Amino acid sequence: MVSNVELPAVITHSLLKTFQRCPREALYKYVELLTPRQKHSQPLERGSWFHELLEAKYKAQAGLETDGVVEVHNAKCDEYGDLMDEEKEKLGDLPVEMKRLYNSYQWYYRKDESWTVHEVEMKVEAEMPNGMQYQGKVDMIVEDEFGLWAVDHKTHKALPSMEYRYRDKQSILYIWALRACGIPITGFIWNYVVPTAPAPLKFKVRGGLYARQPLTDYPTALRGIKQLGLDPTSDPEVLSILKQLKKVRYHPDETQISPVFRRDRLEKHDDMIDRTVLEATHTADRFWNYLWENKDAVERVNDRSCDWCSFRHICTAELIGTNADNVRRQLYKKADPFAYYEEKSRK
Repeated sequence: MVSNVELPAVITHSLLKTFQRCPREALYKYVELLTPRQKHSQPLERGSWFHELLEAKYKAQAGLETDGVVEVHNAKCDEYGDLMDEEKEKLGDLPVEMKRLYNSYQWYYRKDESWTVHEVEMKVEAEMPNGMQYQGKVDMIVEDEFGLWAVDHKTHKALPSMEYRYRDKQSILYIWALRACGIPITGFIWNYVVPTAPAPLKFKVRGGLYARQPLTDYPTALRGIKQLGLDPTSDPEVLSILKQLKKVRYHPDETQISPVFRRDRLEKHDDMIDRTVLEATHTADRFWNYLWENKDAVERVNDRSCDWCSFRHICTAELIGTNADNVRRQLYKKADPFAYYEEKSRK
């Protein structure tokens, strides 16, 4: 390792993933400690908003002191209210949509009465085989009739395949780290949410339903019908739709058919865990021994993912030799990428 380059004392899954994808991105984020100045983007705001609602819900369920779901939602609404009209138009009516999505989540999962929630936003640490410290933050530790599970909330535009989950490294490292801490985790649960709120059924002015309907669920559809002053039992087509929607509800022993919510539950065997830890250790060694001080030689991986990389502007400026200092000053600021892993105080 080059002595005049200060590297982080800990290793996280995000660091490993970033370095494997593109050393140049790792340089900006983990060596130079840069982060983009705050920008509002629809996927980020929807995902983070809903994640905060779930955090408040499960903290209350675990008996931890926290602001309630209503208080958290109202605080996010206040932030939304401070935005410019153009930003609100781009984001959509998030106060209404996130409330509707949360209510649908509660109905779909029957308020998770079968879960005993032990920890929420839990920091986990373990020593890697090379002596480095691995850190992570697990969204939840829950218990059901099958054992203890690490849970991670994920918001995606589309639900990923199960095969993708089998190859996932973060879940394996979390299982390894938790077991290293003496917590007998059975496996991992991905709590997927497509952050698109269900909408009421659309009726024609002269009566009857439109052929194309928005994404909806039973409580949203029923509530919308009643708000219009309609009798859901008077129209056979509406009644049929409601009966079908009522069946789309979570049961652990049945096939999940919701287009918005899904939970993937997997156990990872010891050989898979050992191989993943060995790979992570090798990547951590490469990161630590990389010649970061020779900045012009740090590789760029140019592929389609560059289009949404947070550091594409500074990377391009330094590549073509324009005034990168101005780009750096205008678009980026210093930030600790490990601040996320610090435990929040419990009020």
